[in-house]
Amino acid sequence: MPCCEITHQRTGYTNPDGDAYIERFFRTLKEEEVWLHDYASFAEASEAIARFIAYYNAERPHQALGYLSPHEFRAQQARSLLKQAA
Repeated sequence: MPCCEITHQRTGYTNPDGDAYIERFFRTLKEEEVWLHDYASFAEASEAIARFIAYYNAERPHQALGYLSPHEFRAQQARSLLKQAA
């Protein structure tokens, strides 16, 4: 069983956009968190990155999601689906 329920998946050589979403996330992580700080230890870096990921998912607006956070977007989608089912 994979660690943390994560499985490795490769993209095809003929599909250069296959990993575009994760590449964009890592760019944002580096630009908005990692490159702006000099961490004193691995533990400090790990905690700061965990905080950034929580912020990224819960609060940071995303242009592709209509300037909603991923959590807000998912909640909006869930409400829409419930409304459609009613």
